[in-house]
Amino acid sequence: MIRLLFSFILFFSLSEAKPLKNYAFAGLLASTQTINIDDEATTHKTGVGIRYGQQSLEWRTMFSLEYYPNNYASYSVEIDKILLDEMFGTPKLRPYLGGTVGYLKYDKDALEGIPHDETVGIYYGGNFGFILYAADNIDVDLGYHYYKVGNLDFLDHLHGPTLAIHYFF
Repeated sequence: MIRLLFSFILFFSLSEAKPLKNYAFAGLLASTQTINIDDEATTHKTGVGIRYGQQSLEWRTMFSLEYYPNNYASYSVEIDKILLDEMFGTPKLRPYLGGTVGYLKYDKDALEGIPHDETVGIYYGGNFGFILYAADNIDVDLGYHYYKVGNLDFLDHLHGPTLAIHYFF
């Protein structure tokens, strides 16, 4: 009986749902990471990357590939909730808050002299920022992220700002 009731509730709630319009985009990004490796001073590394994603009025999902020369490469999935649209409509400047999960592979040459067992790790964390619409099909994303790194004994976390430009098609 519970399954039947649940099925009816699910069916009727989905039948009333309005399909969301999704907008696909691709972009370029530049990011600076603050990295605190054991037995070394805190360092700042700058990298570049590409993104592909989908955005509706309330949500945004992105896949990113980032490369930090002579350090590491990372692959991530980010899901963001665009905030405050209910109060202001869709303004030109929109704040967001989101979460990220990713995979990174450190270059063995960058770890010379640093004791390590693994060079591959996973990370997860949060991010927040602002989306600024520069034109009808171009936006600028300025964000800040904090990632907790697992599987790497020499690295605990990464954090820093990101600047990205997205083209909607």
